[in-house]
Amino acid sequence: MLYIALYAPSSVQRVIDFVKTVYAFNDVIPIIIRPYGAASQIGVPEAFRISYKLGKPLILVPEIEDLEATLGISKRYFITDQGSEKKIEDIEEGSCIIINGGDQEPSKKELLTVEQIRLARIPNNLPSPALVSALLIIKKELIH
Repeated sequence: MLYIALYAPSSVQRVIDFVKTVYAFNDVIPIIIRPYGAASQIGVPEAFRISYKLGKPLILVPEIEDLEATLGISKRYFITDQGSEKKIEDIEEGSCIIINGGDQEPSKKELLTVEQIRLARIPNNLPSPALVSALLIIKKELIH
């Protein structure tokens, strides 16, 4: 099982696209961290409606630290262009990959317990929906 988290989305459509993309793959659970604005008011309820309709889990947490405190996810990776390079196949099961979902970056304090990485074979500066798709397609190909 792998967790993919969208950090601080502000766009309704980005939340919906994220959830639908993650649900296209098995053994992946979407997490939304600190949504704000319209994403919080409209996007999250719509994402839960999609989740309920498909019978799949969706997790909402207020802070990155809650991934470990609430869910017991100790290995957390934040995708950034400045991080150390890591191969997708080296990301352990039960880990959480965090992707920036908007204009708001996590603070340095929030990232103290998170490994900042960039993924090998995935171009830099991809928007979050494309990044999630590329990551999960490569991960699926490596499993099969």
